Amino acid sequence: MSANSKILPTNEEALRLARQDTLRLQELLAGMHECELADLLLSCRNDEERLAITQHIPDELLGDALLELPEGMQEGLLALLKPGEIEGVVEHLDSDDATDLLQNIDKDVADEIIERLEPAERREIKPLMAHDEESAGGLMQVELFKVRHDWSVEKVIQVLRRFGKEIENLHYVYVVDDDDLLVGVLSLHALLFASPETVVTEIANVDFPRVTAGQDQEEVARIFDKYDMLALPVVDDAGVLVGRITADDVIDVIQEEATEDMYRLAALSDQDDLSEPVAKTTRRRGVWLAVNLLTAIIASLVISRFEATLSQIVALAILMPIVASMGGIAGTQTLTVIVRSIALGRVTFDNARRALMKEVSVGLLSGLIFAVIMGVIASFWFPELGFRLGLIIAAAMMVNLFMAGLAGAMIPMTLQRLNIDPALASGTILTTVTDVVGFFSFLGLATIFLV
Repeated sequence: MSANSKILPTNEEALRLARQDTLRLQELLAGMHECELADLLLSCRNDEERLAITQHIPDELLGDALLELPEGMQEGLLALLKPGEIEGVVEHLDSDDATDLLQNIDKDVADEIIERLEPAERREIKPLMAHDEESAGGLMQVELFKVRHDWSVEKVIQVLRRFGKEIENLHYVYVVDDDDLLVGVLSLHALLFASPETVVTEIANVDFPRVTAGQDQEEVARIFDKYDMLALPVVDDAGVLVGRITADDVIDVIQEEATEDMYRLAALSDQDDLSEPVAKTTRRRGVWLAVNLLTAIIASLVISRFEATLSQIVALAILMPIVASMGGIAGTQTLTVIVRSIALGRVTFDNARRALMKEVSVGLLSGLIFAVIMGVIASFWFPELGFRLGLIIAAAMMVNLFMAGLAGAMIPMTLQRLNIDPALASGTILTTVTDVVGFFSFLGLATIFLV
């Protein structure tokens, strides 16, 4: 074992020390990183065990550790803490992190804690609480380094040395005018290599990207990705500098949005996680299972229209799930690509024609290939029906894979046009389309040509 390696306690060891040797436990916890503390809390069986450990985590570490936990677990644990305990944690967090924490507790308790904070901290956090959690204002922090537009580089460096060390993740200097309007942004690299007498406006980037406090967090993430920045200034509608968003917060947003889209494509709540109570998760999932049940009934009604045909030709009952399944998989492939492209801003309703044509073409080509394969298989599988059955299932598969490509592209783009989250309802609608079209085309053709 290397000299620098740390011995991390397990949750059983931590709980034992909480009962027998609290000083030793506090010493161990104080030497751990926030993410290690979060892992320790995650390994506990319930909130009561987590609470027994959190009582011994230093306030300066506890806040960051709590923010690493899943939202449901974080809310449950915060509900067990007293307002004074939460206040001690909040005092050691940056304004954006403190706001995130306070937004996960009861509003009356949060208001009480804010009123007990120091005036300077209260002035920072209170305005942030008014912003939507998923907006630029909900992501930003007010801690930043700004200078006046007529300052020299020498003066900026002097002030920076005096006050800059209090600001974490300091990558840019923000240049404002006398009314606090954002004039430009200056990187530390440019600042260090400029002549001392140079006025900052001469070297500041006046075209540096910025966002308004009301912009959606997905748009903020796209700007970070496009321009490869470490921090982004936030202004109000008048252009006044009100805060900044740092890259570490945007990484969290990207993870949250990707998880949300993945959950919604599977008809799950975006808040569905393993830390929630069984009853709560069951209620959330039950809503979408009920919707899926309704769509399954619709598909079954289509099948029931061909009851006489199925009773005469049993082979159709064996083969029809293949047609529907192939359409469902092909449609899901298209749907996943389009929904993700929409989330990344690469596909919009205005430029969607090319994507639509491609996905329809892929559906047609895939349909042709697998129609031939399945037609041959069906002909040999049921020789009494032979070539006719092979042609029918081939035609039905062509129709369904074409519709799968068309629906997989059109459904999310149409939902986006209607301001409905494409990831939320696309999967359910697509399943209905491919099932209904697959069953109807296969059984309909069989009724016409085989019965």
